Amino acid sequence: MELFSSTAMLGLVLILSAVFPSSHSVELTVQIPNRMCFHENIKADTKYSFEYQVIEGSDYHIDLTLHGPGESEIYNKQKQQYDSIHETAASTGVYTACFSHNSLTSKVVYFDWVLGNAEDHLPVSHHQALTALESSTMYIHDRLKVVVDYQTHFRLRETQGRDHAEEINEIVSYLSLAEAIVLVVISVAEVFILRSFFSDRRTGI
Repeated sequence: MELFSSTAMLGLVLILSAVFPSSHSVELTVQIPNRMCFHENIKADTKYSFEYQVIEGSDYHIDLTLHGPGESEIYNKQKQQYDSIHETAASTGVYTACFSHNSLTSKVVYFDWVLGNAEDHLPVSHHQALTALESSTMYIHDRLKVVVDYQTHFRLRETQGRDHAEEINEIVSYLSLAEAIVLVVISVAEVFILRSFFSDRRTGI
């Protein structure tokens, strides 16, 4: 039974790989100093998506501009924590995505640039009826993509939350140290003040 399950799983993976070849994708987590650009050569009429999210930085905001061939502006937004773009390339050429910010410290940004759809690589025509196996494969493929997207977002949220918790922990540590220093200074001052009271009383006697 286990051998059959393993064989069936291997067959499913091979079917998914054959029916849905991987579309070109760039997925990175990079540290942005003040400005950084990324370039991608895209053919005309190719669907693409660009998703980004700030996972570490001072205010978790960043600016993004996306230009097509001939410096035509496609997207331009400032102070965004996360966003996604879904477009179709109007012409063939180099597309440029530039991140920028005015903070003193650098920021860590995750982005995913996907070109094309897996459905574009189907071996059958859109006008041709799909078999039960092909329909099931498409359904499984779509659900797996949703699972991967959810996992990615959960990991990003976890990383962002952990970074925020570490920042709070660092602030609390500094405040605790400052509080301890103030308490020591106050204690020493109280000792000297009490000693001065007794010294004044002895002098008066």
